[in-house]
Amino acid sequence: MTDVGQAALERALDEEEQLVLLYQPIHDARTGAIYSAEALLRQRRQSGELREAAIIHETAEENRGAQLFELDHILVRKAYTDAARWQSFAPKVRLNVNLSPRELQEGHVLERLTALVTSCGIDTHGVNIEITETAHIEDLKAAEKILRALKDLGVGLWLDDFGTDHSAIDHLLHFPIDGIKLPGAFVQPLPDDHRCRAIAGNLVKLAHDLGLAVIAEEVERQEQLDFFLEHGCEYIQGFLFSKPMPVEEFRQLLA
Repeated sequence: MTDVGQAALERALDEEEQLVLLYQPIHDARTGAIYSAEALLRQRRQSGELREAAIIHETAEENRGAQLFELDHILVRKAYTDAARWQSFAPKVRLNVNLSPRELQEGHVLERLTALVTSCGIDTHGVNIEITETAHIEDLKAAEKILRALKDLGVGLWLDDFGTDHSAIDHLLHFPIDGIKLPGAFVQPLPDDHRCRAIAGNLVKLAHDLGLAVIAEEVERQEQLDFFLEHGCEYIQGFLFSKPMPVEEFRQLLA
């Protein structure tokens, strides 16, 4: 954790208007219809420019305490509020939000998410939670209990960046997952790189053999889409179809 990162995090928590969510649509691979939208964090500079906010979230993760939970609370509240508005006229379009493994380990995540669902007026059946960095989950039994309770509420559960973490396969055995997300590291070299063809193709097959759906991230070219269509991948996320956009632009897209 750097002094710069800590200062940026504290400013963002004091001035919530610095924290901006963009939404990147996730499309049905075959029809192009919008299935969901992932909430992506950005930081607004004094100039009005939006920039990546990785340093803020990384610092909060390293703190492993109240600031992480405060940041996630703000972001989830914003995302739930936005999604409740678009689902009022597009009820089938879901919201994808990330869940830190620290939340499963140390926070009262079930209680907090349930309270936010009530206050924001969103239907839990319209929410997908992406579980990130699963290697950091130490107490699998406690995490499984929380995830099964979320599943009982109707929340969809996805493993993010699947295949980059050695423990991800093990989590398929424990967690009530609905699907996996293939990271850009496997997608970007397609279809030319034979190793990525083998890895991506077999991960899609593994998911399907387990009854899971697949989202391929960072799809930017038609030949990449063709590869995933050939392998029966259900969903596509990337610049080929849509870039991240402000919620107002996303609502216009849906309309």
